[in-house]
Amino acid sequence: MNEHGDRSRSETPMFPLGTVLFPGATLPLHIFEERYRSLVQRCVSGDELFGIVLIEKGHEVGGGDVRSSVGCLARILEHRKFPDGRWALVVRGESRFSVDEWLPDNPYPQARISDFPDDGDAVPMERCLAVLERLAAWVSDATKQGYEMPVVDAEAIAVGVDAEELSYRVAQLTPAGSFDRQKILSQATCAKRLDCIEELIAGLEEVLDATGDNT
Repeated sequence: MNEHGDRSRSETPMFPLGTVLFPGATLPLHIFEERYRSLVQRCVSGDELFGIVLIEKGHEVGGGDVRSSVGCLARILEHRKFPDGRWALVVRGESRFSVDEWLPDNPYPQARISDFPDDGDAVPMERCLAVLERLAAWVSDATKQGYEMPVVDAEAIAVGVDAEELSYRVAQLTPAGSFDRQKILSQATCAKRLDCIEELIAGLEEVLDATGDNT
């Protein structure tokens, strides 16, 4: 069993991508490579989850990539199969996992994985709300400077979720590259995840301040 997990899964189908999926987030996917068509057919037929991990080095097509050891299980919410065999999907992130062992890519990537729940004590909701409000303030300032930004309604975003779920919602909304998003996903605790998000927001604030000073 992996040091992070309390439950192992055998032979989980895996989809390495150039993006990071957070628990609770949705992601559209276009499946055209033959091996991943087989993966989707298996998951649709058996109502199975599959794992999404970030490709740290290499490409999505053709294999030979270097994959992250922490990912997110994905559930297929919507699917459409085209006459030529391609699939259009919408998936939702369910929960984190850590990879115990990669198995042969036959016919598609598979791995033995373990659940990766948050360690430590629960984070107060007020801590999450403070980070969310800081992000919302930055988005408001960026919009005032002429940047096109999605609306961040802090009150609506926080409705009906606990602190862990809210931390992932804030992570999803925070502008960041794939490696920064992977760093957020890989943190062992909700508190550390929020620290990572705040570091990113602080950097965004500095850039915006510098841009504003030059206008």
